[in-house]
Amino acid sequence: MSISLKLAAAILAGAMAIAPALYADDLPEVAVVHQIIDLNADTPAHAFRFEPKFLQVPAGSTVRFKGSTGRHTVTSIRPMIPEDARSFEIRGKPELDLTFEHEGVYGIRCRVHGRHGMVMLLVVGDPNANLENARVHLPNLGEAERAEFEELFTYLEAQNG
Repeated sequence: MSISLKLAAAILAGAMAIAPALYADDLPEVAVVHQIIDLNADTPAHAFRFEPKFLQVPAGSTVRFKGSTGRHTVTSIRPMIPEDARSFEIRGKPELDLTFEHEGVYGIRCRVHGRHGMVMLLVVGDPNANLENARVHLPNLGEAERAEFEELFTYLEAQNG
């Protein structure tokens, strides 16, 4: 191999190694939510859960939902999401990214295991955009879902003063 070809290859390899570092700030961070089935858990609420069950991100963030396989779903609760946001349901996907543009709270459950309290609260930007409307819906939920959401709303209020 000639010296100029070796030099060109070294420069190209160096540029490729540096390029990701130069553009790392341009890449959005992706928050990850896992759906957990823990057969060793002591209660159904611990056996079927989202981790984390509370997530706060800025508007425009992408959230990667992992583990929506088998009978699991990631299902938005229509009265508990911002009015201008789209409802969503993920099923049969080991991994799927969703981007959240509309500020507010998003009540999310597993359609099958929600009855065991498998819910999560996603807060995008300012929670006050629909916080009161979401809370009004709590009496319409099952006992385990309602109890989990009440805990999550209490946590949210403690975090945001």
